[in-house]
Amino acid sequence: MMLRVLLLTLLICVGTFTTTLAVAANTQANKKVTSSKQAAKIVQKQYGGKVLKVNKQKNKASYKVKIIKPNGQVVSKKVNAKTGKIEKY
Repeated sequence: MMLRVLLLTLLICVGTFTTTLAVAANTQANKKVTSSKQAAKIVQKQYGGKVLKVNKQKNKASYKVKIIKPNGQVVSKKVNAKTGKIEKY
């Protein structure tokens, strides 16, 4: 009986934590990006590593962010300026 209560409590805690993370990620993804610094911060938060370069695209609707991950891999990502979402580049 005690084990069931403990497992149920654990399930509720995990579900609450997962929901909180999803809401936090969604909030960040729906913000307008107005600077290169903001775009770099979004990508760095998602992938870690060090920002090498940030370019605003000619169409002004996105930023290209290049980072080097802790394992040495260089990755380029596109950040939508209107939504703040990271897109494939």
